[in-house]
Amino acid sequence: MANSMQWWTRFAAEVRAAGRGDAPVEVPIRTARDGLGFDCAALVGSGFDGGDRGQPVLVNIDYPRDVVEFLATTYARSCPGHDYVLRHPSAMRFIDLPFDFHSTRTYQEVLQPNGFHEGLTLPLAVDPGGAVRPGFVAMSSTHARPLDDDARLALTLLSSELAGLIDPGAEADDSPAELVAWVKGDSVDVRVGTLDGAALSTTALCRLARLVADGAVRAGFHQRGADGQWWRVRVVARSGAALVRIGRAEVRGGLTARELDVVGLVARGWSNEQISEALGISVRTARSHIESALTKIEVPNRTALARAAFEHDLDSFDALRCAAEPVRFHNRSRVSTDCR
Repeated sequence: MANSMQWWTRFAAEVRAAGRGDAPVEVPIRTARDGLGFDCAALVGSGFDGGDRGQPVLVNIDYPRDVVEFLATTYARSCPGHDYVLRHPSAMRFIDLPFDFHSTRTYQEVLQPNGFHEGLTLPLAVDPGGAVRPGFVAMSSTHARPLDDDARLALTLLSSELAGLIDPGAEADDSPAELVAWVKGDSVDVRVGTLDGAALSTTALCRLARLVADGAVRAGFHQRGADGQWWRVRVVARSGAALVRIGRAEVRGGLTARELDVVGLVARGWSNEQISEALGISVRTARSHIESALTKIEVPNRTALARAAFEHDLDSFDALRCAAEPVRFHNRSRVSTDCR
């Protein structure tokens, strides 16, 4: 193997750290590109069959824009080389294909004109027959030397851990996240996705991280975006920081945003009077929201509603804020501006 055991050990550690969300996803991809002798590398996320858009490009290191866009669209959907890789999931070089890759459209129209003569594709989390097109790592070189067999085997063995880079910090019951961010103090480091159009602003993410530090966040909550789309926000405290994962989701029972506020506070043991004061609504309105939530969630009482809230993240950012600053929000003179 051309690379030392120490190099592979460090690379594996970087992959695991990035998969947990503790390090930028770009780090291990750059290490692989530099250490394995490639000129460019990209991490392409998963995508659904039949979609008009290509698969998301999560990391692009030095590929020309038109090349990486081709890889995430035409190559991923219709290149015979990529199709073969998915049917034989392993790190695949040009020389491993049972046909001349140099005769394909991918090589003749995209790779060769940009000076690439050798490359490798590593599929990640392949689900045969599934509706989701798996993500992959693509690397290309301007020289014509294929990656050695030992390195190819080592990459294949690490593919399950490399798949964690597509959705950092994911747990078994998590839906795919469209934004993963590491938040510490006033700094927001995006691991996957973009803050453009995000359900929470940079300011809100930083405030959320402070709530985590104060122990106010249990697991997650739901947030409705400006376009009406609901998002599930999961938060994990990490060494004085917070890993925040945001993905599309539906709210159980079709609860409204205000009902989520109320349910989140019911789950914390708050009385109708406390909820009324914190949210700036009447006790009668608070009671009405609770009765509506009981019906929608199909539970008989407040205790069962609180249990459902913990099991399904039926909580809101406003409820978190109210719970984090109870004295402030129980002051009637300030309720209407601070917690609504």
